[in-house]
Amino acid sequence: MIKQCYETSSKGLLTKGVSRVLDCAVEEYSVRDVPEVVDYTTSLVNRVLGKNTSLSLDSSECIGTTHTLYRFRIVLEKGKYIGVRVVVRGRTIVRVLLTIPMGLDIGLHYQGSIYNPTRELTWKQSNTQTDPPRGQVYVDLPVVYAILGIPDVDLRSWRLSINGLVENPAVYTLPELYDLGVETVKTSFHCVTGWSVRELEFTGVPAERIIEVVKPLKSVEWVYVESLDGYTTIIPFTELNNPKTLIAIEMNGKPLNILHGYPARLVIPQLYGWKSAKWISRISFMNKYIDGYWESLGYHPRGRVDLEERFKNT
Repeated sequence: MIKQCYETSSKGLLTKGVSRVLDCAVEEYSVRDVPEVVDYTTSLVNRVLGKNTSLSLDSSECIGTTHTLYRFRIVLEKGKYIGVRVVVRGRTIVRVLLTIPMGLDIGLHYQGSIYNPTRELTWKQSNTQTDPPRGQVYVDLPVVYAILGIPDVDLRSWRLSINGLVENPAVYTLPELYDLGVETVKTSFHCVTGWSVRELEFTGVPAERIIEVVKPLKSVEWVYVESLDGYTTIIPFTELNNPKTLIAIEMNGKPLNILHGYPARLVIPQLYGWKSAKWISRISFMNKYIDGYWESLGYHPRGRVDLEERFKNT
């Protein structure tokens, strides 16, 4: 039933009271309806927890046209609960995740593994480019997400730190980012849930220019991004080091609105939107992989739009 499980967490999940996540890739299991999803998940969860439990359905949503995400909870004492997320591709269950709340001393019965993201990364482009991309539909205005809330921003103290495995660590104020030289690009923006917006205009510092200044070491493979609200994400270095990638500071000819990431955000058009972190405060160049917020909940380590990399596969 279970192929392998990984324990993970993230800074943002800690702020939401989740101490750890158990992410289990499962032997693919076909289902015909939602009750079969419930039955399968209950059996797997009971095995992992070592006791009989019952699931309460929280919600479900389509993630593009390829996946459905079901959210359950196991209600505990004193208002706490274990969250259960089930990833279904088509009619096949492929992943089950448990979110464990802080202060819960509970043993989990599984054989642990170390997640290897490189097994997920193919270096070819899709041979079936479409407009909109597969699994997406165009909408007129971007949907605003603030999963950890909208942070208070004091521009007098805000800085963007660039550090990690680099020769020249740097810290920038907003005026100093402008001094690096900015460019304006028009690009479509794609959310992993399936909506896209055509030709948003972003102005900012090309990531390649930042890379030229800080000079990452040859061992760098990943870039870990932190935001003011506690949000984090992880990006392959090759995707950041791309002519299309910006440290954006304006949108549609105006300074970024707080809802869209003021004072600075990433824009990485070839990746799904959760990688284009808002309210960024730190970019760290690394030689190892660390889950960010959504990656710790089963989302893909890279998230390429053309390959529909929505969830982890291994």
